[in-house]
Amino acid sequence: MTGKEKKRVQYKRLIVDIKDDLNSIRKITDDIKGITQVLENEKGMVRGSDLMACAGYLHHFYTGIESVFERISRAFDGGLTSGGDYHREVLRSMTIEIPDIRPSIISRDLAEELDEYRRFRHMFRHSYGSELRWRKMEPLAKGIDSMTKVLDERISEFMHFIEKLSDSIAH
Repeated sequence: MTGKEKKRVQYKRLIVDIKDDLNSIRKITDDIKGITQVLENEKGMVRGSDLMACAGYLHHFYTGIESVFERISRAFDGGLTSGGDYHREVLRSMTIEIPDIRPSIISRDLAEELDEYRRFRHMFRHSYGSELRWRKMEPLAKGIDSMTKVLDERISEFMHFIEKLSDSIAH
């Protein structure tokens, strides 16, 4: 297999992996929407188990997005070095166009919105369940559907870019 053929296979594999990640993200989005409806219909205090469930889904939602961004980074940017700001840097790197390599994946505004999910995931990983508050999770949970649609659009546009790049290698 030539170097070009290997690169083409790498791009095709990247598309398959991203599609798989997006399917998982969509399912998590549906789960969050479902639990959000349950929480909105409850009267009084939100049960801790419901908060934990929603928090877990929000955690997995951002982890799925970061997985997509890490795949793109490894394939096009040479990957990122690990460090204290690694998760923030993965997100920031997707806002940058790398001339002659790849376009930006998301806007800075979208990155700022996603950063709220990243920060929530960080808090969830490093705190105890008793620190969870519905009023803090609610905007993230209620915004999940529109966030997923925008991400879907941006990432689909990028997959189209990868397809064109892959096709150009074949010719």
